[in-house]
Formats: sequence, structure tokens, C-alpha cells
Amino acid sequence: MAITPNSFDFIEFINEGYASQQKYAEAAGIKGPLDDLSPDQRYSRIIEHLSHLIEEVIEARCFVPRRSWKLSEPSYLNDENLRAEFIAELFDVTLFFRSVLAYAGITGEEFAEISASKMGYNAIRKDHITNGTESAVQDPIAELKGDCPSSTFHHSV
Repeated sequence: MAITPNSFDFIEFINEGYASQQKYAEAAGIKGPLDDLSPDQRYSRIIEHLSHLIEEVIEARCFVPRRSWKLSEPSYLNDENLRAEFIAELFDVTLFFRSVLAYAGITGEEFAEISASKMGYNAIRKDHITNGTESAVQDPIAELKGDCPSSTFHHSV
């Protein structure tokens, strides 16, 4: 898939990730997302690619000033070269995200469908700042475990 600003299709991009990741896996001499992988092998690849994704997020974060007390700290906001590098790091995040989806067996169509459903759910969340009237759960441990009202999203099949 040749990416141009006028032709980028996110669903196609996700779906193309299967073949792309398969090519990388074959070059590395390992099984790819199109091979018969055990659940443990899939989980291992997903964890690996999530870790790479996190590393890329950290690299992108380096272009965003973090010290509010420092005058004129370099930023992607005021330097075209830094902006291009920041965007490139965000694209790297997207590439690893796509790899995670491939190893998880998630197609572009499935991702788009669930994403649309989640956006609809977010629009009616009772604990959301723009449309809700209820306070969020005050128990961070319950929140991390998904034991809270905001985790009630269920996509209907």
C-alpha cells in the first residue's frame, strides 16, 4: 500500500499490517501473524510489540517540553524539523499498534466497528466531563481492575 495524504485508508492500513508483519517475521526467522501460532506465541508477540509501541511513545514524548519552569525549551511546536521528527515517532507508534492488531487477529473492519461503538458509548458516559453528571469512581484499584461503572462498555454483536 502506497501511502499518500489523499489516499490513506486506516482500515486498509491495518489489514495490510498482517502481510507486512509476516514479511518481517519471515526475515527474522520466526512465525508471523499469518502462521499457526499458539496463544502463548501470540501473547509473546503482542507483549513485544506493545513494548516497542511504548518505547516509541516515549521517543515522541521527548519532543514535548516537560519542564514548565524552563524558558525556551526546544519543542516540536516551534521547529519544523522537530515537528517532522515528532510526527515520524507518532507514525512509528502507529506501526507497532498495527503489529499488535495483526498478532491479536484484529482486522481493520473489526477495529473500526468496535471503535465506532466505543465512541458512541463515550458520548453517553455518565462520568464524562462533556456529557455526564456523575463523579468518577474514587477507587483507583477498582478502576485498574475494570470494576467500575466506566468499564461497562459492551459491544453488541
